[in-house]
Order: sequence, then structure tokens, then C-alpha cells
Amino acid sequence: MTVNQQKSDKQYAAYLARKFFSGQISKREILDQFPEFNKDFKIRLLFDRITKKPKQSWFFGVSKETYEKFMTETYEIIEDLESGKMRLKTMKRLFQELWLQSNHCTETIEHISFSVFEVAKSTTNSKEEIRRYLNLLIDKNYIKKTSDKPLTYEFTEIGKEIKTDSDIEKMIKTLPNTV
Repeated sequence: MTVNQQKSDKQYAAYLARKFFSGQISKREILDQFPEFNKDFKIRLLFDRITKKPKQSWFFGVSKETYEKFMTETYEIIEDLESGKMRLKTMKRLFQELWLQSNHCTETIEHISFSVFEVAKSTTNSKEEIRRYLNLLIDKNYIKKTSDKPLTYEFTEIGKEIKTDSDIEKMIKTLPNTV
């Protein structure tokens, strides 16, 4: 699957989901038209949300608060699929994990794949997406590889200056929106 096809599938899935959750198409129609979701984690996550949409009622359904939380989380997934832009929440979580691994920038980062896995798990992104975030940090010289065997990384002087959410937000604005 090419990158353009994958991007198109994401946008189409988001479009169908918006129509479904606004009541314009039925569940059967969206399931018939939904793009292939086995190769993309976010599309599969959206598909699961569509198939497991709870009913809101006072007797057999979920509470109003639970339903609103479900819908908010679902629309965050839809917006993420539509835009494909870097998310502050994901980058912030990646930085937090890397800071912990490096003991607040004082040591090298070993076993970076564990950090990527943890961030992917906690942000509902795929490991490939988190690796793209990490590769952008490496390309923009916030983090550098210090050794191949064992594979270790460390923060550069520029990377050590990033400490707050506003610093991360400024950094994201300077990075290209390729993720």
C-alpha cells in the first residue's frame, strides 16, 4: 500500500465515520463501504469504535457522561485521521518517556524501542507513527545517536533546552507536518 493510498483510506474512513455518527448513514452502509483496516492501527481503532458504539439510555445503555466521553475520544481519532498532523499530546508523551529513560537528560538512552512501545501503547498510536516522531527529533538534532553497539541515544544541547509544554508546542510548529 502506498503512502498516498494509506492517506486516502484514512481520510475516507474519517469521512464515513463523521457521516455515521451524525446519523446520515446506517451501520450496515458504513461497514459495506469502510476501507481496509488490517494494515493501519488508527483505522482499525475507528472501525472498532463504530462496531461497538454504545447506546445512550437510562435503562439498558450507558450513562450520559460515559457516552460523551466515548464520542469525544472517537472524534479525536477522526480528527487525527483527517489531518495527519503532529499532535502535542503524542510528542509530549514521547518527550516524557525519553526524559525518564535519560534520567532528565543526564544519561544516555538505552533500549529506545521500549520507550517507543510504551508511548505507542499509551497514546493509541502505532509504533511506526511514534518512530516517525522519533526520527523527526533525530533529523532536527534534538536527539542524536551516540553508539551503534549497544544502540544508545542522548539529548543534544538543543534537546536539553526543551522542558515545558510550550517548548514542545514551539518545536512542533517548526517541524514539518509529515506525521
